[in-house]
Amino acid sequence: MRVDLIIRGGICVSHRGQDRADIAVRDGIIVAFGDLGNLSAEKVIDGTGKYILPGVIDTEIYENELLGNDSRAAVRGGVTSALFINSHLSNEKEFYCDYGYFEPATSTNEDQLSRLEQEEGCAGIFLSMSNTGNFEAFYDDRNLLNVLKNGSRRVVIHAEDQMKLDQRRNKIIEGDVKSHLAWHDEAVAIEATRRILAIARGAGRPVHLMHISTDKEMAMVAAYKDISTAAVSPAHLLLSAPDCYDHYLNYAKIDPPLRGEENRIGLWKALSGGIVDILASSHCPQAIEYKELTYPNCVSGIPSVQTMMPQMLDQVNKGSLSLQTLVDITGAGPARVFNIASKGRIAVGYDADFTIVELNSRWIYEDEDVDTACGWDLFAGSELTGQVTSTIIRGQEVMRDGRILSEPIGKTLKFYDNYKPYEDV
Repeated sequence: MRVDLIIRGGICVSHRGQDRADIAVRDGIIVAFGDLGNLSAEKVIDGTGKYILPGVIDTEIYENELLGNDSRAAVRGGVTSALFINSHLSNEKEFYCDYGYFEPATSTNEDQLSRLEQEEGCAGIFLSMSNTGNFEAFYDDRNLLNVLKNGSRRVVIHAEDQMKLDQRRNKIIEGDVKSHLAWHDEAVAIEATRRILAIARGAGRPVHLMHISTDKEMAMVAAYKDISTAAVSPAHLLLSAPDCYDHYLNYAKIDPPLRGEENRIGLWKALSGGIVDILASSHCPQAIEYKELTYPNCVSGIPSVQTMMPQMLDQVNKGSLSLQTLVDITGAGPARVFNIASKGRIAVGYDADFTIVELNSRWIYEDEDVDTACGWDLFAGSELTGQVTSTIIRGQEVMRDGRILSEPIGKTLKFYDNYKPYEDV
């Protein structure tokens, strides 16, 4: 038998653990892995000294229409599949990685969500409980319940309570970004999470809590595991107040905000305890001119899709988490939570998506490495240990050593829970 691609001699991280293995690919699908010394291929990639991880799935990318979809930056960061928020798929858009989207719930489409969630490429429904970004907020419990009762697929939640935010506007100090933490205090997030979990259980609808920022929310998710899953972002794991605001000023403004060290440590404990299902970049690129407006008018959001894996590989080297855990929350976890077909594992029959890394490589993420469309990154200048050296999507190497090797090849993701029946011929 002859195959299209063999990756030889790498340390394969799979359901079997970590073992040195060859991986064979034909027609974009994994057809074998193990000792494949007698097998020939059109192309061979030498994986010696490298770790072959399942392709990274990033489930929180906010598309900025003015800046582009940033899928190029995604593949440079080892991401092979991305779920975009506030992004309707279009044949006019070109993606470097495979892609899907979340349908935002609004007051005008509330009664159509059960149909909209079944559209091709849709991963589920997005619902915001605050007016963050350009999203319409759902304030009261009755409207939230109506959304959750309309459909069956998982609803992803931005959990900040808009009513509390309105009540706390007196905490805003013009020109002082540190007051963002007082305005969007813990209670704003905790109350929203408490409400939506109770409503979700009453509606019998699975929900996914995005970018959780407090340890108390993680404890609530643990008590509602029958109905909820949770994600954490690298920024909330790695940065804490007030130092982040002193160092990055307005550029550190995100929603929910970067919080104090106690919460940061609490998120790591939740990750260690298995409460966290997904590590998601929460990539939200913003133009410099809008970040430098006087607080509170400066926009929220940071770019992070390109640095998520390098930052977390660095944490693996520091002993903060295992490589097996990282693989779980960037591959198998996202695929399980959102029912993504044929992704998230190195196993026969799955798509040949791989993130290849040099775990012990020491390097500096320079300003000129930044590929995200906004042109800046909080972590530019960081010295890291652990580097993504190659990104392979359906058997095609699209990035190697920081260079993009192909034109956009992204295809629409498929999901187990919205397959359409075959049409009669």
